Amino acid sequence: MIYKLKYGIPDVGSEAIINEKKVINLSPNEKGLYKVEGLFEDLQIIKNDESEELIVIRKVLEGKVFGFGDKVGPFNRWGKKYIFWNTDNYTHHPGADPLYKSFPFNIFINDNQKYGIFTDYPGYLEIDLGSEGKSEIVFKIRGSGFNQYVIVGNSVRDILSQYLYLTGKNIAFPKWAFGYQQSRWSYFSDKEVLEVAKKFREKKIPCDVIYLDIDYMDDYKIFTWNERNFSNYKNMLRELHNNGFKISAILDPGVKVEKGYKIFEEGKDKYFLKDIDGKDFEGAVWPGRVRFPDFRDRKVRKWWGQKVKQLREEGIDGFWNDMNELSIFATEKDIEEMKSIIKKMKLEDGINIAIKAGMIGEIGRRVKVENIIHLDGIKHYKIKNIYGFNMIRASYEGFEKKERKMIITRSAYSGVQRYGGVWTGDNHSWWEHIQLEISRIMSLGLVGVFYNGCDVGGFGGDVNAELLVRFMQFGSFIPMFRNHSAIGTRRQEPWCFGEKYEKIMKKTIEYRYMLLPYIYSEYMIGVFKNIPLVTPLFFHFEKDKMTFDVDDQFMLGRSVIVAPIYKPGQRSRLVYLPKRSLDLNKRVFLNKGWHEVEAPLEVIPHFLVDGRILPIQEPMNYVDERESDFTVIVSAYNNKAIGYYYEDDGKTENYKKGMYNLYKITYDKGKIEVLKIRENYIHMKKVWNFRIYTKEGLKEISLKI
Repeated sequence: MIYKLKYGIPDVGSEAIINEKKVINLSPNEKGLYKVEGLFEDLQIIKNDESEELIVIRKVLEGKVFGFGDKVGPFNRWGKKYIFWNTDNYTHHPGADPLYKSFPFNIFINDNQKYGIFTDYPGYLEIDLGSEGKSEIVFKIRGSGFNQYVIVGNSVRDILSQYLYLTGKNIAFPKWAFGYQQSRWSYFSDKEVLEVAKKFREKKIPCDVIYLDIDYMDDYKIFTWNERNFSNYKNMLRELHNNGFKISAILDPGVKVEKGYKIFEEGKDKYFLKDIDGKDFEGAVWPGRVRFPDFRDRKVRKWWGQKVKQLREEGIDGFWNDMNELSIFATEKDIEEMKSIIKKMKLEDGINIAIKAGMIGEIGRRVKVENIIHLDGIKHYKIKNIYGFNMIRASYEGFEKKERKMIITRSAYSGVQRYGGVWTGDNHSWWEHIQLEISRIMSLGLVGVFYNGCDVGGFGGDVNAELLVRFMQFGSFIPMFRNHSAIGTRRQEPWCFGEKYEKIMKKTIEYRYMLLPYIYSEYMIGVFKNIPLVTPLFFHFEKDKMTFDVDDQFMLGRSVIVAPIYKPGQRSRLVYLPKRSLDLNKRVFLNKGWHEVEAPLEVIPHFLVDGRILPIQEPMNYVDERESDFTVIVSAYNNKAIGYYYEDDGKTENYKKGMYNLYKITYDKGKIEVLKIRENYIHMKKVWNFRIYTKEGLKEISLKI
């Protein structure tokens, strides 16, 4: 059940909500109190020192809190205050806040209740979860009003499903988006891109996607090509496609102020955000002086989408939307105030403002967003957190309606899953960041964003060989497996640390491709049924209270438990199994409970839950290279198991029309049965080799299906 609570009169809607048909609207009683399933709330309005109105709500509560998406720190959010104010936070340590995204949705759990709270406000919001030692949650917003939704359910899965009913189902990404992806800031020329691609194929290391960062553009001007270093970009794109690669290009919102530049000329005085004087607002980012499209406006989104479509027609397959918090290095006022630090520097100097001042990610926080106005007159600070949301919405319009979209964004808000996915931003090559990313990826699933990932290997800083191996092992089990690193840092391609480590990373990537039948099946079933691909253990084992305290393991799909290594020199670790499971490294059964398992450098501990089935295939160079026979691993200690296999074209949205196949696979006391739940897609028959592990030992059966 979903209850809507209204506090004041909202300045503007967040655009997250798309369905309220089943929502119960509540009103406060004469004391200003709301009652929801025994939960009371007290509302009071206060004014701060600057005479700005704040709305503060206090709830007397205590328990475990999960969610909020892309936040660092403990997976259980209780005991900390969080700020929702989308910010480019380059060096985010374990206590950093705010970050790039705002997902003000959490799931509250104690012995008596389970419910979700979605505080739908796209401006400045604080949520304090008992940081002062009190048994209360405090919500604080800067504005005149907002809406809050309390979602009561019988399980975490039920609560998440209702939240997605409100904010929208996930789009399905193309199948190739689950292959390995290689990125770098930057590959500086078409020749370098082709050399990297050639090396992957020569070394037979699987790879599906290569990324283009800002240097593919002409002086960082959006929707242009660098004719000096990418003079043969059309040939580059053709060669990449011929060799099985897809290409994802970066899109930044800042449009360079330059007379004669087509994008600028089309947008000036028409499509850009305004300042308080009614002129186009200007700031500095990579190209220097820029202006920013107002993506809330439908005309602007259509215009932007047309430009995206042109890149698609040239051969770009996907996009990553960056710098859209908004990230601004400086404004004219910043430069004037900081002349003593940045001598003789002008707004036109763009990237040098950040580099020479040594304050990348810091200067932009000085920008007073009160001075930015949208085309409809709304002040930007009231809706800052949905700028990136609307940018990906605009990029989405550049794709054909029936084709699947490969778009990810750094800045986001609740509901973004309707248009694309996310990555967690500029992490670092720190051991601590593997552990942080485990929590972030799980939390993103709990706020409904099923396609997500991080910069595997770490974006900032120099990675070492052992750290890269462990990062890659972790990355091979999350939805988006992308290796990305920053300019000036050590290279992170799989071959960069010599033959010993290349061999380990090659096997890691190959194993990802082996798992694709399972990963893609679980992902697509999850899209239909509102189940994240990566979840905390408690999502599938909610009756086991121990699972709520396990924050360094996760479930991949409904059947595989993954326990990454995130400390240097670690060659074993403790693992909690909520049910008897098959160790997929040693192929032995382990009972429910705690176990110390071995984890030499080439191994990541992972397990197949007993009674489940895992379809895998032979590795290949890229997702669509060829059809492959299957090996089906069956974990059947007591001679019973069940699993599912899903298939479709992986490219279009025909799955929405029912054009897919879904098979239910059962094993019962020596008998394999494959039930066709749905068969509405051309199925290529192949040999399925069943490897059945029981308490008596290994059995093998082969069938052509």
